[in-house]
Amino acid sequence: LSIPENNDEIIPPAVAIFSPSKQEIQQKSKATLVCLASGFFPNYLSLVWKVNGAQRTEGVGTDESATWNGSTYSLTSRLRISAQEWFNPLNHFECVATFFKNETLESIHKFITGDAG
Repeated sequence: LSIPENNDEIIPPAVAIFSPSKQEIQQKSKATLVCLASGFFPNYLSLVWKVNGAQRTEGVGTDESATWNGSTYSLTSRLRISAQEWFNPLNHFECVATFFKNETLESIHKFITGDAG
């Protein structure tokens, strides 16, 4: 991450987590959570997954670069977990989007809880 120029207008991302598809869970016994950060500018943004408060790197796939949509950027990250981990309502999955705003790091946290089945 690098610090944007002061004269750039900074637009924070909208962050959403999408739950896994039932089809994937039934066919593969895996669950993929998707975190989408969209509508942000400039493209200085990182996405991190946490499970129950601890950072998770295994099973994580994040786009190598943000996608330009004409006026803003979007970035997607995926977290692949076992169906067993997903079907535990005690598990909390968190996507953290970190970006610079007024020369300080800001974070937006989105949460999703495991499915009770």
